[in-house]
Amino acid sequence: MSLRQIRHELPLPEATSRRLAAMAKAQKRSKSDLLAEMVDTYLNRRSGSQPDDRINAKLDRIIRVVTKSNTECIAISYCLSRFIRHQLIYAAALPPPGKDAIAFGEKRYQEFLDTVARLVARDTNPVQQPPTETSE
Repeated sequence: MSLRQIRHELPLPEATSRRLAAMAKAQKRSKSDLLAEMVDTYLNRRSGSQPDDRINAKLDRIIRVVTKSNTECIAISYCLSRFIRHQLIYAAALPPPGKDAIAFGEKRYQEFLDTVARLVARDTNPVQQPPTETSE
């Protein structure tokens, strides 16, 4: 560590100067030492001492988002599996549907697919914006 220091002038507003003096007094340090530490901390935080630190921080944020999304996908898959199982068990106890019921079911299924296609085309989140009810 170099002992050589370069002097800088830093005009501060009066209120900031009072806060700096009070902080230096409370920590029993000189204002110059306190300002030097503050500037050093700020510069290290802003630019990152090494590019790897900034990249790792961004990767950590991405990992958290991906992990959350993965957990949500697992929960959705589990719920869908349970729903399908329930429907298959329930449908096994029912008599076979007639032609009218099959046609009506096909129409409702096509409306469902059209709604999903519209939502995907608009690039919206279907979970946050449920499809509007269609008249029958």
